[in-house]
Amino acid sequence: MEPTGVPAGVLIRDLMIFQFKTMLAGLKDAVVIPASIIAAVLDMLGSPSRRGRAFYSLMAASESFDRWLNAHTAARIAQTSREGLFGGSEPGDGSFVGEIEGVMGRDRDRGNVAMG
Repeated sequence: MEPTGVPAGVLIRDLMIFQFKTMLAGLKDAVVIPASIIAAVLDMLGSPSRRGRAFYSLMAASESFDRWLNAHTAARIAQTSREGLFGGSEPGDGSFVGEIEGVMGRDRDRGNVAMG
């Protein structure tokens, strides 16, 4: 038997999630690019014992945001799951998709969201 694809509602939901995640990643980049230059300049002008502190702190924050956003990891699992992106996450797992799944699950439990 040939595997079936995801339901239309799941594909539309995942498209909206991916578009929003991509927009958030772009906004993050628009902030981090100039902020990293400012942080590096301030580090160069500051005390040598603290040099790099602001720049590397900004890099760490950017990396944490990227891990939370998790823009592409869930997609590997989504290709093989009828749940789409939700097949690669757990509600409340600390990722962007997990948080959305948790909210949608609560709404679905209350009868406010239709998927399928």
